[in-house]
Amino acid sequence: MEKADLHIHSAYSDGSLSIEDIFKQSREKGLRCIAITDHDTVEGALEAEGLTELFGVEFIKGIELSAEYDKTDVHILGYFVDTYNKNLLNELKDMKQFRRERLISMAKKVNSLGGRVDIDELVCQINQKVATRLHLALYMLEKKQVNSVWEAFKKYLSADKSAYVRKSSFSVREAITLIKQADGLAVLAHPHFLPSNGWFKKFVHWGLDGMEVIYPGFSPRVISYYTRLADSLGLFKSGGSDSHGTHKQSTPIGKITIPYSWVETMKDAKRPLLYKENL
Repeated sequence: MEKADLHIHSAYSDGSLSIEDIFKQSREKGLRCIAITDHDTVEGALEAEGLTELFGVEFIKGIELSAEYDKTDVHILGYFVDTYNKNLLNELKDMKQFRRERLISMAKKVNSLGGRVDIDELVCQINQKVATRLHLALYMLEKKQVNSVWEAFKKYLSADKSAYVRKSSFSVREAITLIKQADGLAVLAHPHFLPSNGWFKKFVHWGLDGMEVIYPGFSPRVISYYTRLADSLGLFKSGGSDSHGTHKQSTPIGKITIPYSWVETMKDAKRPLLYKENL
């Protein structure tokens, strides 16, 4: 059975792998199709488009938008997005700047709590990446200020810790709208993080197209539950490894996959939209 991994992060956000390395590993794993879904950026898409024919791996332009509902983090995946959409790019540019400023604020808080983060060095390491808490945790690990990424989050960076700074997020409705305005399909990531199943219908009302039903750690029973839920709500089914390369070694590319037929179902839904755009 042909397989796809539709949840992969690259070094453009908080993954460790280059776009080329992602394609190499995807080919080695025998994947038919991948989606690179970096956090709040589509900057890797242009490079990826140039590699899909070379490696023989189909590529879907993707993104993972940070959103919030009722003070809870909710991540919305976008598939088949127009990476040249001006509104999307403007919103992502603002988000990228905020993320950088947020990380600097968190680093300063770490220092006020006894840490030793060189702000200029940290910013230089991030370079043009979309800044995340993981980058600060990795810096602290590299400088031997913590013994693990987990310790950095436990002591400083988790939402209930002293160095945490709340991030700016789209509302779920804004995230879904932004993806659909960029001609994409909006898919709920890791639904098990949501505290209430009652939220799903509201998100569908706002235009949600699909949800992940296969994800790292999901048992067959959980997969069956979310599959039935997606079907009952008329949602596309998706999933993937949520790979971050060496930053998350337990879930490498291709460890968690979905049938390629699910990709075809989503592509069939996109074709009428593409046709209408060309009228």
